[in-house]
Amino acid sequence: MSGLDLTVLGSGQVAETAAASEAAELLTGAAAVLVVRLSDDSLGPIRWRIAPFRVASREAQQLRDQGFVAAAHGRLVIADCSGESAVDDAERLIAQSLLPVVLACMRVRDDQVDRLIFSSRQVALVASQESSIDELALAQLETAGCPAKLIERPSAAAAWFASFGFALPSFASSSGQATVELIAGAPILLAVTLAAAQLLAAGLCREQAASAAGAGASALLQDRDPLASARRAVPGWSRGRLTVKRRGRVLTVSIKPPTLVPGLSSLLSVTAHADAGPAA
Repeated sequence: MSGLDLTVLGSGQVAETAAASEAAELLTGAAAVLVVRLSDDSLGPIRWRIAPFRVASREAQQLRDQGFVAAAHGRLVIADCSGESAVDDAERLIAQSLLPVVLACMRVRDDQVDRLIFSSRQVALVASQESSIDELALAQLETAGCPAKLIERPSAAAAWFASFGFALPSFASSSGQATVELIAGAPILLAVTLAAAQLLAAGLCREQAASAAGAGASALLQDRDPLASARRAVPGWSRGRLTVKRRGRVLTVSIKPPTLVPGLSSLLSVTAHADAGPAA
């Protein structure tokens, strides 16, 4: 089991955005990351919405089946824990998760919350307006034997990119005052944006290929045309990029995602299979 890999301490949306941004580092070695939002009150929907990847979508559904409030955004699984049982629910999630876990702690700290925080492999404290308070909090965490670091307040864009596994570069002066060099940073941000969009397109096509293959297999079971059913199962824009093959009772569906780079579509082609099983 993964355990609690990182705790992010902050308030409200700052904490959830920072947690998503920090999760990008964990996504380099995992298909998805679980972000647990721990708060005193019920939280609204996350402010950045990303089409879910299959692994994250499956994990989120499993959590919902167990009674948790969870949703998938890109490669992140976001779970909400609030109210009187918030800490207990968070501990259950962390204990049973096979994914890396990041805790976004927005709850007022008490002994129960601190026990959970101190079990984390590392704590990231979102910088406040008072450096003296930050230094005191870091010292307390270090005294408790919990490795801690101070991080800058991230932007919503950082969380958006992080959901795909990309960490935005940090532009800061040696004095620590954050500055954004638009001329220098624009090419990097553009490249990351294009890469993220391409991953999203490939992820959507993967889901559509699986849906089309399943529709074709279902049609076989009902003695209907499997090839036509597979094509009807996808949106119109992707039908021209779709290839359906039947071998016996196995349907193979391939879709080439749209790309901005010529020739890249074939390299990123996704394929799904569905077996209708033996004939009745």
